[in-house]
Amino acid sequence: MTNSIQVALIGCGRISQVHVDAIEQTEGIQLAAVCDVDEAKTKSYSDKFHVPSYTQIDPVIQNDHIDLVVIATPNGTHYSIAKACLQAGKSILLEKPITISTKDALDLIYEADRCEARFFAVKQVRYNPSIQILKQYCDAGRMGKLFSASLVVRWTRPQAYYDQSNWRGTKDLDGGSLLNQGIHYVDIMQWLLGDASSVFGYKETCCHDIEIEDIAHGLVRFQNGASGTIEFNVNSYPNNLECSLTVLGDKGSVKLSGAAMNEIDLWHVQDCPKPTIPSGFSPYVYAGGLYQGSCPNHIYVYRDIVHAFQNEEKLFVDGKEALKSLQIVNALYESAEKGKEIKLD
Repeated sequence: MTNSIQVALIGCGRISQVHVDAIEQTEGIQLAAVCDVDEAKTKSYSDKFHVPSYTQIDPVIQNDHIDLVVIATPNGTHYSIAKACLQAGKSILLEKPITISTKDALDLIYEADRCEARFFAVKQVRYNPSIQILKQYCDAGRMGKLFSASLVVRWTRPQAYYDQSNWRGTKDLDGGSLLNQGIHYVDIMQWLLGDASSVFGYKETCCHDIEIEDIAHGLVRFQNGASGTIEFNVNSYPNNLECSLTVLGDKGSVKLSGAAMNEIDLWHVQDCPKPTIPSGFSPYVYAGGLYQGSCPNHIYVYRDIVHAFQNEEKLFVDGKEALKSLQIVNALYESAEKGKEIKLD
């Protein structure tokens, strides 16, 4: 590849700066256009990078020079925007969650294959050094037979967080707290233990004036016979308390922890001393330290996209891979509503 990948960014809200920074730092890719319904939000990017700005997506997807469209809009708008881009032959990078519904995600995967367009997904937490190390040990069989995992996300989001944007906390545009705040960590559990076979779940709203849940619990069965538990809430007092994943095998016990699963708290692996963890990015800090988010590893996402465009080794997360955690979360929601275990195909 001799020319840089030309990127259009749709959605200039809070996460957009992370994408722009990553694009700036990645060789072989370049910001070429920005789009948001609020024209004022596009101005700083348009002025700095001397790129056109739009308030409608049509000029973006009709631009023959655009190679990749990054979609960082409210969750409930992902599907319609992504489908229009794919049908125009544009490759896409979707922020989490790729869609709210599993059905819509499957349709986008079908559409990407039909239109021969690339469908990338943002799963930047996979690039945490602590997680990368554990993944290598699991894949190499050093943990032995994996039989259990426990995901604990005890976070906080004040009511003001939901009140500052009209889409947050709504069923149609936000979709769910586990879907929005927790899906990255469900993805890590699934990535380490394999495909899920069934989910039993419970959810409720107890501490916020919102349409979606602020507590979710689940039991996940995996195809390899392992089981996993999910404990999630955004009500923890007085701030974020924990984001951890404990993985148990018959030859190892490891607990990932830290503010965003970016540390190894416990390491007992047969004949394997605790490895040195390379330094990684620190988690996002919001509201003056009241709460934190994931680590800003988006630069690695973009590097893998460049490799994909160069037809090099497949390291990126595509729509089919991102679908797996979405299926688990939506099965938990369905189980909570129906009061029974939900089988996954």
